[in-house]
This record gives sequence, C-alpha cells and structure tokens, in this order.
Amino acid sequence: MKKLLLVFEIVLGLIPFLPILSDTIFKTNIHTSIINVTMQWLLCVKIPILLICILLYLYFWYTIFKEIKKNLL
Repeated sequence: MKKLLLVFEIVLGLIPFLPILSDTIFKTNIHTSIINVTMQWLLCVKIPILLICILLYLYFWYTIFKEIKKNLL
C-alpha cells in the first residue's frame, strides 16, 4: 500500500508538466494559450503566484523524497 501511495504522489508531481506534454503529444496550443492569458496579468500578481507555485512544488518533492528515504531505511 505504501508503494502504491508513493507512485500516486510521484504522478501528482508530474501534473504541472501536463500542458507541455499534451502540446507535444497532441500538437495543440494549450501551453501557448496559457502564456497568452497570463501575459495580460500585472507583474505584481504574476510574481507572487509564481513564487508560491515554485515553493509548493519544491516542498512537494521534498516530502516525497523524505518518504522514500524513510521507506528505504
């Protein structure tokens, strides 16, 4: 059960890359449309959101690697 949960968490970590993967697989422009929408936002809105997303993503992988290390020992 722990291994299944670990695999599920790793798959969740790949979710931010889904627009890029779908662009390459299905030849769509999802990534471009996301960029076009967010380019209209003010810089004072974009930077905090970007920093929060980066920190959450790093914390997510930190907890996953901590769980892997705990399970291996």
